[in-house]
Amino acid sequence: MTFIDSLPAPLTVPSRNFFAQWHAWRGDRLLPRRSAMDANGLGDLRGYCLLLDIRGRDSIPICFAGSMVADMLGTDLAGRNYLDLTEPENRSRRAALLFAEIAQPCAAVIYYWLQSDRGRTMPVELVSAPLCADDSDQPSLVLACATPLVAGKAGDVMDATSYAEGEGLRFIDIGAGIPPVGADLAMLGHSVQ
Repeated sequence: MTFIDSLPAPLTVPSRNFFAQWHAWRGDRLLPRRSAMDANGLGDLRGYCLLLDIRGRDSIPICFAGSMVADMLGTDLAGRNYLDLTEPENRSRRAALLFAEIAQPCAAVIYYWLQSDRGRTMPVELVSAPLCADDSDQPSLVLACATPLVAGKAGDVMDATSYAEGEGLRFIDIGAGIPPVGADLAMLGHSVQ
C-alpha cells in the first residue's frame, strides 16, 4: 500500500492532492527538503497554503501565506507569528502540536470553524506535513493547506483568531509512526527546542 493509498478516507480531494505533491517532493527520503518544494506544483492549492518555520515554543513565523488565505482573512499573514493567531491560553497546545509533528515526523489533519465578520461560519480542513531546511536532516518547517469545506459568501472576511481550538486532530504516519495525542503530547512539545 502506498502512502497516498493509506491516507484517511474522509479527506477532501484538495487535501489528497496536497499530500500527493508533498509525497512527490520527498522522493525516497522520509522528508522533503525545502529546496525540493515546488510551490507552483501545488497549482490552485498554493493560494491556500502556509509555510511555518518552527523556531521555538514562542516563535513560529509564517514564511509564506497564499493569496487565498489573505483574501479569506482580509490580511497577509506572512511574517507574523503563527501563535499570535490564537488566544494566549491555546498557544502552548498549538505549539505542542506542531512540535509533535516535527519531533516524530508525521502529517496531520484538523478541522477549524472560522467565523466571519458577519457571523457566518466556514468549516476548514487543515492538513500539514513537515519539511527539512536545506542544511538539515531534522524537520523545522511545516507546510499547511487550508481547504474551505463550504463556499464563502461575497464580502465575508474570516476572523484570523476565530479558530482558537481545532477538532478531530489526526496524525498521519509518513513512515516514522505517530506521536501521542493525549497528555504525553505536552511533554513531547517541551522536549523539542
